[in-house]
Amino acid sequence: VFFLTGTDEHGQKIAEAAKKAGKEPKEFVDSFIPAYKDMWKMYNIDYSKFIRTTDEYHVHAVQKWIIQLIKQGDIYKGEYIGWYCTPCETYVTEKDITEGATEVSCPTCHRPTNKLSEECYFFKLSKYQDRLLELYQNHPDFIAPKERLAEVVSFVKDGLKDLSISRTTISWGISFPGDDKHVTYVWADALNNYITGIGYGSQDQEKELHRWWPANMQILGKDIVRFHAVYWPAFLMATGLAMPKTLLVHGWIKVGDQKMSKSLGNVVDPKS
Repeated sequence: VFFLTGTDEHGQKIAEAAKKAGKEPKEFVDSFIPAYKDMWKMYNIDYSKFIRTTDEYHVHAVQKWIIQLIKQGDIYKGEYIGWYCTPCETYVTEKDITEGATEVSCPTCHRPTNKLSEECYFFKLSKYQDRLLELYQNHPDFIAPKERLAEVVSFVKDGLKDLSISRTTISWGISFPGDDKHVTYVWADALNNYITGIGYGSQDQEKELHRWWPANMQILGKDIVRFHAVYWPAFLMATGLAMPKTLLVHGWIKVGDQKMSKSLGNVVDPKS
């Protein structure tokens, strides 16, 4: 078993938290790493690798991935106009917006979102709609439990729009290759940790990549199903890599009737 864990360190909410703390983003995220690793030791949990999305090898691999997708025509420059939830680092789709709404809440955390208009690079997600539906149909065990599969199939059948994978209004992120005005959108960065952590992007580590990939199982929370069951498989299809065999989706730990969440702050101290 290869047990990969680590920290997702880029994005607007991290930059804003660092500014509030009076620190540079890298200094801010560096300060948390010992606590994460100490917690694993406290619970006697051993892992194969601890990845940080600020690690140089990960940054290099993500940039290499973007260059590959640009060359094959899967990434193009355009303009994004729409609503964005900073705490969840997610774009709100038109399906989640009431017609004529002047304010839009995030469908996941229910907090207000901000309307954006900015130049960005898009991944041709719509190109992979039919292949994704074929994947779900031919591999009914790809997403478990089945009600999560039904949600994903319904979302994709409603039609996929191309996905913004860069930002110009923030600077804390992986520099977009060939265009320093842009940084890589956090999900296009973070999702790739599953393959960069086992050698993708490094010629010296190709054997390790093929030894461990595809994963037999990836475990995720139900609020990030869309990223892992739609965006991630499409990224893999574009990259020419196999799908993980199963995405196991778990529910939430609740405090009362509300999801326990770092963003909401209703958490317990794992040391107590």
